[in-house]
Amino acid sequence: MNHQDETNEIETPPMTATEGEVVPTKRAYGDEGQDDLLGDAQREAKAMARDGMKHPATKPVLKGAAIGAVAGLVLPLVGPIFGATAGAGYMFYKRLRP
Repeated sequence: MNHQDETNEIETPPMTATEGEVVPTKRAYGDEGQDDLLGDAQREAKAMARDGMKHPATKPVLKGAAIGAVAGLVLPLVGPIFGATAGAGYMFYKRLRP
């Protein structure tokens, strides 16, 4: 029987591109033992600010902001600023914890 147990599935960790190589986020920043959302978010935001559009997380976050802004225009009581902020925040979170 070739029945694979569900517990044998391998989860792909969040990936970050640093210095021309794509590595799991924890290894990229050298803190594999920690699971700190705030620390990961701070490092990722600094890297995005430093690298600009070259950083692999910048474009998805900006796309999320644009989609949120359009949704904010369509939905009553939301507004494009709140929609853009929510969309960017959601995509940033999904970048950190897929």
